[in-house]
Formats: sequence, C-alpha cells, structure tokens
Amino acid sequence: ILDSLQDAADEVPIDKEHKQQTRALALSALLRGSERSWRLLENPSRLRIYTIDSFSSHLARQMPLMSRFGAQPGVREDAMPYYEEAATRTLELLEAEGVGEIVQQALHYFDNDAYRLNQLLAEMLARRDQWLDYTQNNASPEIAEQALGRMILQDIEAAAACLGPARQQALMPLARFAASNLPCEHPIALLRDWETVIPARPEALSMWRAVCDLLLTGKDHKGGLRKRLDKNMGMPATPEAKPFKDQLTAFLDDLRMQPAAEAALANIRLLPDARHEDEAWQLIATLGRLLKLAVAQLWLVFQSHGDVDFVEVSQRALKALEDEAGNPTDLALKLDYRIQHLLVDEFQDTSPTQVKLLQRLTRGWEPGDGRTLFAVGDPMQSIYRFRKANVGLFLRVAEEGIGDLSLVKLRLWRNNRSCVPVIEWINKAFAGVFPQQDSVLQGAISYRPFAATKPPEVGSAVYVHPFISGSADAETDEDEEVQSETADELRLREANKIIEIIHHTKVEEPDSKIAVLVRARSHLHALVSQIRRHHPSLSFQAVEIEELANRQIVQDLLSLTNALHHRADHVHWLAILRAPWCGLTLADLHALAGGDRYRTIPSLMHDEARLNAMSADGRARLLHVRNVLDEALAQRGRQSIARWVHGVWLMLGGPDCLWEPGDVRDVQAFFERIARLEASGQFSTEQLAVEVQKLYAAPDAEADDKLQFMTIHKSKGLEFDTVILPGLDRKPGGNDQPLLMWEEVPRDNVMHDAAQFDLIAAPLPAKGKHKSTAPTLYDYLKHLERTRAGNEDARVLYVAATRAERCLHLIGVARRNDKGELKAPKNTFLELLWPHVYADFAVASEEGQRIQQMEEQDVDEGISLTEFVPKLVRLAAPGIPAIFSQREQKAGVLRRSAEQSVESLAATPEDSLDALVGVLAHRYLEFVARHGLELWPTTRIASLKPAMLKWLQRQGVKPEALDSAAERTIAMLQTTLQSEDGRWLLRPRESASAELPIATLDEETARLQRLDLTFVEDGMRWIIDYKSTAFAPDVSEQALRQQAEMHREQLESYARLFEGEGLPVKTAICFLSVGRLIRMC
Repeated sequence: ILDSLQDAADEVPIDKEHKQQTRALALSALLRGSERSWRLLENPSRLRIYTIDSFSSHLARQMPLMSRFGAQPGVREDAMPYYEEAATRTLELLEAEGVGEIVQQALHYFDNDAYRLNQLLAEMLARRDQWLDYTQNNASPEIAEQALGRMILQDIEAAAACLGPARQQALMPLARFAASNLPCEHPIALLRDWETVIPARPEALSMWRAVCDLLLTGKDHKGGLRKRLDKNMGMPATPEAKPFKDQLTAFLDDLRMQPAAEAALANIRLLPDARHEDEAWQLIATLGRLLKLAVAQLWLVFQSHGDVDFVEVSQRALKALEDEAGNPTDLALKLDYRIQHLLVDEFQDTSPTQVKLLQRLTRGWEPGDGRTLFAVGDPMQSIYRFRKANVGLFLRVAEEGIGDLSLVKLRLWRNNRSCVPVIEWINKAFAGVFPQQDSVLQGAISYRPFAATKPPEVGSAVYVHPFISGSADAETDEDEEVQSETADELRLREANKIIEIIHHTKVEEPDSKIAVLVRARSHLHALVSQIRRHHPSLSFQAVEIEELANRQIVQDLLSLTNALHHRADHVHWLAILRAPWCGLTLADLHALAGGDRYRTIPSLMHDEARLNAMSADGRARLLHVRNVLDEALAQRGRQSIARWVHGVWLMLGGPDCLWEPGDVRDVQAFFERIARLEASGQFSTEQLAVEVQKLYAAPDAEADDKLQFMTIHKSKGLEFDTVILPGLDRKPGGNDQPLLMWEEVPRDNVMHDAAQFDLIAAPLPAKGKHKSTAPTLYDYLKHLERTRAGNEDARVLYVAATRAERCLHLIGVARRNDKGELKAPKNTFLELLWPHVYADFAVASEEGQRIQQMEEQDVDEGISLTEFVPKLVRLAAPGIPAIFSQREQKAGVLRRSAEQSVESLAATPEDSLDALVGVLAHRYLEFVARHGLELWPTTRIASLKPAMLKWLQRQGVKPEALDSAAERTIAMLQTTLQSEDGRWLLRPRESASAELPIATLDEETARLQRLDLTFVEDGMRWIIDYKSTAFAPDVSEQALRQQAEMHREQLESYARLFEGEGLPVKTAICFLSVGRLIRMC
C-alpha cells in the first residue's frame, strides 16, 4: 500500500496494465489525505495495518490481564522449550497430593514411557487454543456421542445417495444369496435376512458395512468396486449361482457409472461405532485433566521467564473482548465505537481462534449501520495448516457469515500474472487435481478456473522434463544393481537438469527472474552443492534454505565451543585440530592421539614424546593452538561465554578462515545465539546444538536476485518469469501422532461461537494394545487429517505453478513397477499431475531414455572426478593468514595449502582409472561366482559394455577415457572366464563366498577386510585375491610370481583369519589380465 502511494506521488511509470486501477486509487487516497492533512507518506503509522497476531498483542496490552507478570511480558516466537519444561514439571507432580493420581493413570496407559508422554504433552500445549475451552467445559460422553453421530451421518448419507431405495431393492436378493453361501461369522452373512431399505442412520452402520463388504474388494477404504465374483464373497462357480452372479456384475457396472459411488462406499469402512466405550471416555477425561495441569504449569513457566507465546496472546485478546459471563468488555465497546471498517486479507489462512476474534469484534454490527467487514482470500491458496489455518472456515463464513453478519460473495476470475499458455495448462490440469466439490469437513476446495489478462509471449509454455528410473528388462537383480542409480546420483542428475534450464533461460532472457521452488528445504541440497562445486559463477539467493549447522565454519565453531567446555570430548578436540586454523594432517593427528583412548587430547598435546613423533610443520601448528587454548582455559569463567569463545576464535586466526560469501553473517549469527542463550540462563553445549539446527544461512545480499531458491510456502505472493519445480516425485514428511485427536462438530450454522460446537476426541492407542477389526475413532480422525493434508497438497502445488509468469518447468521421476508399467510414486505431486504428464513420460520411456541417459553431465569436460584429490584446507602457517592472490581476492576465497593430504585416493588420475577398472571387474566376478559360469558366456560380457560405460561415467571418468576403460574390463573378464585357472576358480561350490567381509578387532582397533573369493575343496580352505595389473599375454611365470610376492603379507593376514577353523589354508593370486593363478602357500 505504501509503495503504491509513494509511486503515485513520484509519478513512477506503470509497467503493467492491471496496475492502472491501483494507480487511480492511490491518487484518490493521496488527494483525500491532502484534504484531511493525513500526511500518510510522512506518517505511515496512521494506517493501522496489522497482522492478526500483532493486533491481538495490541488488544492484550490494553487490559490488565497479565498483571501477574509485574511487567508487560515478551512474546517468544519459538516456545517449544517452554512447552517441554511445562510438560516435565507436569510429570514431576507424580507424587503430589491430589493430582499425582492423574499423572499415574496417564503414565500407566503409556506403559510408563515418561519421555514419550512428555513429548506428546509438549506438542499438545502448542495447540492448546484448539482444545482448552472443551477441557474446561467438562463435556459429557452423551454429548460427544451425539456429535460423533452427526459427523458420521454425513458419510452414511453420501453412501445412501448412491445406493437409493431402488438400487437397494435390486441388490437385496443378490445379497441374500451371497450371504447364504457364507459362514455365519463372515461380515456379509449379516445380509441373509435383508428385506428392507437400510436407513441412513448411524444405528444401521453394521448393515452398511456388510453391503460395502459385498460390493468392494479388500478390507479397508482402499478397496474398489469388485471386478471378479467368486466363492469367497458368496458367488460360487455353480449353475445355480450364475444368474445371481450375472445380475450382480451388471449391478456393479451400473454403479461404476456414478463417479462418487466407489469413494462414498469406501468411506463407510472408515467409520467408527457412534458410541464411546466407558474405558475410552475415562481415559479421555484423565488426559483432559492432565492437559489442564500442563496448562497451569505452562503459565508458571511463562512467569518465570517473563515471556508468553502467540497462543497466549491470542487467548488474552479474546478475553479482553468478552468477560466470563459472555458480555462485551469496556474495551470491546470502545472498539465497537471506533472501528468502522475492517479489512482482513489472506482470509483463507485464518485459524479458529482468529475467526473467533473477528466474531467478537463485529458483535452487534447490523446491516445498514455504515460499518463494513471485507474479507479477501483465495481458498485455492490455503496452504498453512501447520500454522492452524483451516480453509473450512473460509467456506463456512462465505456461506453462513460471521455471527449475525451475512456476507456478500464476490468472485474474482482474472489473472494478471501469467501468460495465456500457462493459464490454459493450469486450468486444464488442476481441474482434475482438486476435489470435485467443496467440503468443510475435509478441507476440500473445488477448482475455480480463471482467465488470463496478459497477452501471449514468445516461448511461454509449460515444459515437462521426465526422468524414468528402473528397467523392465533387466536380466538379473545384479544387472539392475550395476545399472541403476542411487538416490544421491538421481538428485545429482536432477540438479544438472535444473542448472541446464537456468543457463538456457539466462541466455535467452538475460533479465528474466528465475525461481526454483521446492516442497522442503532439503530438496535443494544437491542443487546448491552442485552449483558451489562446479558452477561457482552462478550467483543465487537462497531464502532460509541452507542450514547454518551444515556450514563448515559453524561446525568448527561448535567444535571449538564444545572442546572449551569439555576437555574429555575426543571428537571435538580432534575436530578443532583439523580445522583450518590448525590443519593437522591425519598422520600428525595419529601421531598425537593414536593408540591411547584414555588420555584426553589436551593432556596428549603436552606429551613431548608424541609431539616429537609429529612432523615439524604439524608440531609448529599444534604449539600455536596449544598456547591459545591453554590461555583460554585459564580465563574460563572470567567473562561471558560468547565473548570468551569469540576471543579464542580470534586468537586462533578464525577470521582468516572465512572464504565463503556469507561466512561473516553466519559467524555473527552463531555468537548472537550463544549470547541469547546465556542471557536467558539456558546455555549449554547441548542446547546450543539444538538452537543452531534452527538457524539458516542468510541470503547473499550481493548475489543476483534474478535467481532465487526457496520453498513453495516462502514463494506465496511472489511472481517470477520462469519457475522450476523439481522433485515432483518426492513425498512429504510423515504425520505425527498426537496425544489426542479431536474434531469440532457444529450444532448449527452460527459462526463462530464455541458454545455452538461440540468436541469429539480419541486418545492415542497404547503401544502393543490389541487392535480390533472395527475402525477406531482415533483412526477415523487420523484419516480425516490425512485427507485434509492431501487436499492441501493439491493447493500447495497450485500455488507453486501459479508463481510462473512465462515459463513453468516440471521435473519428476517415474518408476516402473514389477510389470514394467510406468507409475508415479504415491502421495506425491507427480501422482496428482500424472494424468496430464503421463504422455511425456511414456514418450521418454519409448525412446529408451532412462535417467542415466537423459541427463548430460553439465560439467566442464576438462574436469574429471578422478582428478579430484582432497586437499587439506588450512592456513598457510599457524596464526598467519594465507596470502591472497588477485583472482582469489575477487572470489573471496583463501588460497588452500598446496600440500596434498595423506588420505588421497590415488597418486595420479591414471592410477585412479586403473583402480576403477579393477573395482568394476571385481564386481562382475562376484556375480559370476554367485550365479555360475553357465549364466555368463563371453557374449554376455560383451553386451554389458553400455552398463559399464554408465557406471564409469557416474564415477567421473573423462569421456575420452570411457571406451578404453570399458574395453579393458571386458577383456579381463573374458580372458579370466576362458582360462583354465579362471574356470576352476569360479565353478560352483556350496562353500564358496565372493567379496566376503570379515571384521576383526586388532589392539582395540576395528578393521574390516574383504576377501575376493574363498572356498573349501578337498578339505582345504582356499583364499583367492584378484589383481587387475596389466601384463602382456606371453608374460613369464617368474614375472607373475615376482609381482605376487609383493602381496604375500596381505595374503598371510587373510590366512590368519581362518586359524580357528581347523583346516589347512592355501592362498593364491589370480591375475585377471592373463587369466593365470599363482599359488602362494
């Protein structure tokens, strides 16, 4: 609003047609403001624009409701530590007089699992605004049963509408025949005497269940209308049964013509009995009393900390407007006089408490009195259930109004953001993605199509990028194992596709704004990692994506903090000696700490014998760090923790180790979090680790804002020229298991007074408790929540798609089932869109574009992963900053030490390639040993070249080296399998084991050794080691034996593994390149 007023005052040119009306309104507002001397631009506070939470705080501050604090409390945004503390205090009342029995009963139900009950209580306290009123009203089981009856009646009536009296009359004789052929205990047997229409009442639920068992497959709500009739459901294959079977088949075919019938009947199977068991109700009453105890303890926690949460503020705001007798307070009367116009934006995301606040603010308003309530919202964009938003409230208010106010509905249908091709695709696709009709109970919104106002633009479209994973024609499981990709590799391919789209878009439209939107932050990890590693010039802004705890500089600071507080913490002390400010090699770390598990690292740092065993460079680095840490430990307790740790970090040279953009902000955030914990008296290294997990790296302010990565929820309200939606095949996180499931059931159509609602509740089933065959109320309410979550998933996908102005890119992975059919993963965005994108995936499948083939590595061909040798990142000298080169200064990156670390995988790229060829040959020989020579003719080996090429490519082998590496592997395998020695080794033996892992404990050090091949023959244990060293075909026996002697010690260590077996041991080496066996002993 302020931006529009400022633009109008500054006469900023309008770039979009739909903003003309906004400009006209802004000019009118400025003119009116000038007449009334409002001076809105100079005094923007005159515009009372609040979030509902801030407005609630404003109300609460005007009433003496929090006087028990002694001062106005603060508002804690993340109050989970308070909830956990209150839950702990509640359980500590176990021995308290008068209330201890309540805690005892609850603990008994949860099998004395205090930790689990503590966590459940804490989660319930976070949502206490939804149940507190009902626990205080002490509702009776009779009222709860009536509410449950009203609730399940909706599903029974839906089924009765599909199976009306005429259909039931036609089904009766068929049902009676089927029931007569089944034993009495069978569910369908209840229909033996069915002669009257089943009433649409909860009392007839058992009959409705029997009808569903007759018509549907399976036992639960996932069953569909039967396609096959057999003796198991009362239709045997006899001449007598044939007419009944034919009639029932025709009945089912007719029922399929009614789209809602199958779902309506399936829902019957979810319905619980409309009565509360006495035991269950007693437990609910106990848990209700326990929750009230927890709320009382939470208030004490709030008092002790001087803070409250937003829920408390909202509750106090409601009480500020209405006294205990239900009458308006003086503040409510004052506001009633002052508030003339109330506009609520994003109304689709309001919670029950917020709607109740609006109801109390508008109490007494009458039509024609000049006061207006304007609620604006798009129910198709309601995506904040995790913040207690309930889209059903939007539907109910739209139809029934708020309190005594009736509202007029105005539907907006124009879209001023997206181009015609994008709008047309969204309208077509989402008409099937959204539910077919609205439902307040299920939080379901049917699709409302809209029209584009922007003209078409060149290149505007929706693009589908299909990946296919799995193979329908893999010869064996092992072949599939060789050819298939791991989840990490899959995400790497997806990341490369995103980068390719970004580069292409930037070339075509340099000024366009691009967004990559994901469901969860973790879905961007592979992309961010790939960009930082291979495309550092690709600048982007990530909004709350990169977790601070995953940043190396923060991990080093956490280690430093832990080490300073715990001298015996081996892991963190070793970590700070490995960090860039010290940078000891693994050899020096081993010289310092190897072989001694009982002395602390600080004491070992003063052991001169161990220091003398280190390299000169390592000793110099360690002495510098030792001096700093000795002085720091001597100063412990003399200053604040934040200042103490920060000072140590400075002395170690920490600032010189900041080379990534944003590192400075990350370090500041870390020390600010320590200071905050210390100020609240909550500091501990454990709590610090928890708090850091909640922090995210700040976006790079200097990065290109034309490329942004964010979650879909963060993108709401924004727009971008191009939107990329990866990970459509990814599933959302699992649902929690609350202590209680509850549901508000309205008595009538008045909105929204708690007195007009009843509550039904069900406790979390105890672990190990026998589960009855009938659905439980908890299961029913849980399924209702899952249904609401599924409906919201459709809306989340819609929000993501509608952020695109010109181009929308969809990326997902479909998989093949056992029959080779393409399927979208269940409960994913891809499943929602499957009818509209299946054709794209089918084409990709027909073209043989498996995911390994579809993606071209978007990596500089001059870079090979085999050439990547991990380097120890450290300062050039202890305590001395590394020297910056001009190029590195621009990049903000410290020069790394040129010294390669001892953990290098190979000395040269050639050695690394040889090692990869050997690994691949070993892998196939394992398959041969397991399945037998007869399944592995030499022709099959040659046919595996494509699979080998893919595997080698995924390991990072250069394109020009791929073919020769695969050919070498094939040649070794064929030579070995054709040789006399090779065929003797690999012939079937019951005692044979290939790639056998054996773990040993040597001087308290665990070691894992893997034997290429071992077997027993003629009472002799054989141990075979494969070597892929290249030799000429005519190599002499002497040359092979000389090479073998180099590995004698290794084979002797293998032989010692079988000393306790009691069999003589023989060892040998098989040189694969010539297929010859050299016996060692």
